Amino acid sequence: MAFDVTGLVDFTNENQFDLMRATVLGAKMMDLTTVVPNIKGPSKLPQISSSVFFQTDGCSFNASGDTTFTQRTLTPGKVRVNSEWCDKDLEPKYLATQLTPGAMKDKVEPDEVWRMILDEYTSKISRDIDVAIWRGDTAGGPSNNQFWDGYIKLLASGTIDANTGGTPLSTLYTEAAAREAIERLYLSAATNGLADFADGIAYVGYDLYALLYSAMINGGSTNGMALNQAPSGNADPDDSGAGLIYPGMNMRIVPVNGLTGQEKTYFARKSNMFIGVDAEGDFENFETWYSQDDRKVKLAVEFKLGCQVAFPGEVVSIII
Repeated sequence: MAFDVTGLVDFTNENQFDLMRATVLGAKMMDLTTVVPNIKGPSKLPQISSSVFFQTDGCSFNASGDTTFTQRTLTPGKVRVNSEWCDKDLEPKYLATQLTPGAMKDKVEPDEVWRMILDEYTSKISRDIDVAIWRGDTAGGPSNNQFWDGYIKLLASGTIDANTGGTPLSTLYTEAAAREAIERLYLSAATNGLADFADGIAYVGYDLYALLYSAMINGGSTNGMALNQAPSGNADPDDSGAGLIYPGMNMRIVPVNGLTGQEKTYFARKSNMFIGVDAEGDFENFETWYSQDDRKVKLAVEFKLGCQVAFPGEVVSIII
């Protein structure tokens, strides 16, 4: 017996998100974006963009400027992870002395082994989520990147191209190119009125981050001595403060797994980058049990996740 849902229309929630106000000029990633809970299916991102015009004061009233409402759809992917193990396979091995005597079992044991397994699963699933947030592609993404569209696909067009003017960069993978890329990002962000917001972030791969950091240190008195580290006060890219502040720009630069090896970098406001989940933290919840049916330890993980950008036109990019 099963549910027949062929007569139902897929539900799209039009009111899931609060309206967001545009600027006039308009997995680690969970801490670097706006996370929206309770996303169970395609949901709309309603947006407001208003034009403001100053006028000469006088005894009159002349309305000017418009408020424009637009929508972008955040479509989550539905994902599950199922695994199982037979603890009897471990009995002849190094766990023999830790297993409860007797052939019958009614619990997962030894506890520390399964805690290690769960810790590893947590780490690997979180990392793969982090990668798919950027590289996801429902039209043909490989392996774990096929369940939702990531930011690289969502930002393939419509962004502010910082790789213009002068000679365009043909690579990001030299110290000089890494430094110039960040400077171009900042210049474009500043020119378009985006550089003075406190939640602005330059997203880079770990490879580009390493080259940039080396370039700044090797800059000696020009950059090395002026190097400002992350808000936490150290340069550990995986510290809670994440990344570094480029000297003289007050621009936060954060390395992310999803951009490593992609030769792309983006500057965006955290409030402009959205990740929808069914419930906050549901991708960290695991269910494990000892199945008395087939005498195996089983694990199940289920979650929904999707990405969207409210205003692609407020994102600065360099895409090689």
